[in-house]
Amino acid sequence: MRLVVVSNRLPVRLVETDGRIAVEPSVGGLATGLEAYLNALPAGSEFDEKPLWVGWPGRPLTGLGDFDMASAHDGPFDIHPVHVPTDEMDAFYHGFCNAVLWPLFHYFPTYVSYREASWRAYERVNTRFFAALSPLLREGDVIWVHDYQLMLLPQLVRQAHPLATIGFFLHIPFPSHELFRTLPRACRQALLQGVLGSDLVGFHTHDYTRHFASSVSRILGLPNNLGRLAVDDRPVMADTFPMGIDVDKYADAAGSATSRALADDLRRSLSGADIILSMDRLDYSKGILNRLAAFERFLKRHPERRERVALMLVVVPSRTEVKKYQEMKKRIDEMVGRINGRFATMAWTPILYRFAAFPLDELAALYAASDVALVTPLRDGMNLIAKEYVAAKNGGTGVLILSETAGAAAEMGEALMVNPRDISEMAEAIETALAMDQSAQIRISRTLLRRLKRFDVRHWAGDFLSSLFGVRDERRRLESLCLSPAGAEGLVVTVRDAAKRLFLLEAEGLFLPVDAAPDTLSPESLEMLTLLGENPANMVVIIGSGGRAEMQRLFGGLPVALAAENGAFLREAGQDWIMPRPLPREWIATILPLMQRFAGRLPGAEVEEKEHSLVWRYRRADKNLGEMRARELSATLKGLAAGLEITVRQGPAFVETVSPGVGRGAAAYHFQRLHAPDAILALAATDSGEEIFSALPEQGPFTATLRVGLCATRAAFNLRNARSAWVLLRNLAG
Repeated sequence: MRLVVVSNRLPVRLVETDGRIAVEPSVGGLATGLEAYLNALPAGSEFDEKPLWVGWPGRPLTGLGDFDMASAHDGPFDIHPVHVPTDEMDAFYHGFCNAVLWPLFHYFPTYVSYREASWRAYERVNTRFFAALSPLLREGDVIWVHDYQLMLLPQLVRQAHPLATIGFFLHIPFPSHELFRTLPRACRQALLQGVLGSDLVGFHTHDYTRHFASSVSRILGLPNNLGRLAVDDRPVMADTFPMGIDVDKYADAAGSATSRALADDLRRSLSGADIILSMDRLDYSKGILNRLAAFERFLKRHPERRERVALMLVVVPSRTEVKKYQEMKKRIDEMVGRINGRFATMAWTPILYRFAAFPLDELAALYAASDVALVTPLRDGMNLIAKEYVAAKNGGTGVLILSETAGAAAEMGEALMVNPRDISEMAEAIETALAMDQSAQIRISRTLLRRLKRFDVRHWAGDFLSSLFGVRDERRRLESLCLSPAGAEGLVVTVRDAAKRLFLLEAEGLFLPVDAAPDTLSPESLEMLTLLGENPANMVVIIGSGGRAEMQRLFGGLPVALAAENGAFLREAGQDWIMPRPLPREWIATILPLMQRFAGRLPGAEVEEKEHSLVWRYRRADKNLGEMRARELSATLKGLAAGLEITVRQGPAFVETVSPGVGRGAAAYHFQRLHAPDAILALAATDSGEEIFSALPEQGPFTATLRVGLCATRAAFNLRNARSAWVLLRNLAG
């Protein structure tokens, strides 16, 4: 089996020196983590082939002559570059990715600059990635798509490779539904549907997972049960997988002779002053300006610390061609100059500022030499710098000041937590960190280190992929319960060979929406039911929750029998309605006021009173509040159900109560006894249909029970979706 990783950038870059092009590995990041995971796999692992990495090489592939990037690369991954023209990449990356998704997902909605052209570029680039990836895929490949640049890709792969195993991981925050829905309707729906092409969707924190599930529920209307989503005909899981680091890599680097010498030189150059490290990529989400303001306030409040402390401010260049980032760089430069100008002396500069990236040995030296790490992003998906600092300290002294809005905060609660927008709180946290007892520093450092070692990058990758295999195996198990094409063909032959046939068909989910009744049936439904019902060997029964008038209006002109209000009223084709047994109505006087009271607590909710049932609907109400009210109502009704002998059902956007003795199973039994068939076919698409299956005989006539959807059922077989049910019925109708 082969792991296929897809990300916006390849784990290598093209370097041109003296007119010659070479391939060099990128430093750190996802590639290092996945390599560590794969190297740690035991013998006999499922991944027995060299992994493949598909991504953009950082420049167009045109103009390279006969240079073959894939052949020139010799590393732990095979690579396959994706060609994207420069203008298209600019509109995609600087346009939609970083002018829309990045600010919106990091809670900077005022920075969002949406343009239709950049959205179209995002669609085209995702399609380019699919066109490059699809021909490379082999049966059994495990596809792992990464990050916000490729949110449409999983669905593109799913459509072409329905049985593929696909995971998606988002490395940045997922915003609350209120923010996400500010995107144009078509755009936000496409992004969610694209991600849901995966089997497993992963996030760094539970909050991000919760926000995603809420957006899926509210925007796409899909039910969510503890992160389990039913998407079309398959299960999809959304879950939390906090990303770790290669702890030994940073501990070993910090302990190397080179790093120790660099750290010693730095300390000597600062004459033993306490060192506060601030290291971030140039980005407005990192809170660098707030950090500088906090350091300035710290120096003002604690003059005794002046000349005894230094802030090592490292800003790594990023998106320097973007105007907003240029403006931010200018503001940082000005603020550093102002603070240094205000507090510096002939012998001391409070802020040592570098606008550069550092190799691992220098980075580790900075971590090792620093007494405090100030990691205070305004919003961050995870923030691995906090973890790298703790790893480099290797259980020694050093204090981490961490933003409560960084993803890492969920795992590193022992750090000094701050609100990155509260300048005073951060200033006091700096003083608290510098004054902290060394024994306390070591105790906290070792606690954090133990956790980092347990939940390192190998654990992160292994946990995600194991969960992906679990969802894959569940999907395969459910698919194994589906009626196969050969089985469907045999079933059709057997039923059509029978002299007398009974078709028990649930109305909701097959011919009607689950939570509402349309004005008319579709022409396709009318044609198919007419064909089935006109055959003299067939008795077709439509069982639904609608009242007599509603069922008559929708199905009354067809040659079919009807069961209204879940079987309270029955009618053979062309005959009058009958009530199989007398039914009490006294319970309605107790339940109706209760339902009306709950409807009064939820704008958009309504109560539908029928002859022997009541339905509380909330399809036009706020979905989340409606679901909460529905749970409350259902629990209250079930508390009364035993005494009143009523049945309570909860379904998508409704809660229903029906009279004692009424049930779809009883209706099924009535028509079975009436028709005495040689073959029975029962087809249902909701949980209420399970009553039909339970009422059918285990011995006697040939009986086929089928449930639409990949779900647990009493039926003998599942059908993948409603389309499959329609194909089966059409074949039975001839």
